[in-house]
Amino acid sequence: MEHFTYRYRRNPNAKVESLYSGVAPGNRTVTTIVKPSLDGNRMEATRVYGPGLARGEGGRIGVLVLGGMETTLAEMQYILEAKQAKKFVPKRKSGEIAAMCRLLMERRNEAIEARRKYLKGNPSEMPKRKKRTVRLYLPAGFRFVSTNEPGLKLAVRI
Repeated sequence: MEHFTYRYRRNPNAKVESLYSGVAPGNRTVTTIVKPSLDGNRMEATRVYGPGLARGEGGRIGVLVLGGMETTLAEMQYILEAKQAKKFVPKRKSGEIAAMCRLLMERRNEAIEARRKYLKGNPSEMPKRKKRTVRLYLPAGFRFVSTNEPGLKLAVRI
């Protein structure tokens, strides 16, 4: 299923499989985001078309960022913008993927450090931890039976 317009509000924390920005058939550019559908049963691609390249213009024709369902939409767009901001030099290096991973790791670490620093200054905004619920599972053939005393139950063999 393909959607050609944004039907829902942009969620920067949505998990994304891949992001492609580049040329498309018909003398135009396209940005394609592949992510799981709302029901989670299939993958769906959202395409946004833009104006085409000028005649005679060359350089990088596309950027494909593979996330593997670990990265968010905001992180993928950050990598895409960083790639598009750099001047295109037609050469290949073996460490390009490692450099992108390092860039993403540094950005995540900076966000974590900023959040820790913020919470150290504002301890009242620290997230509340949920108490762990303890469950007692009885063996087969037993069940709890209420007694005359309120709040007291006994385990009885059936």
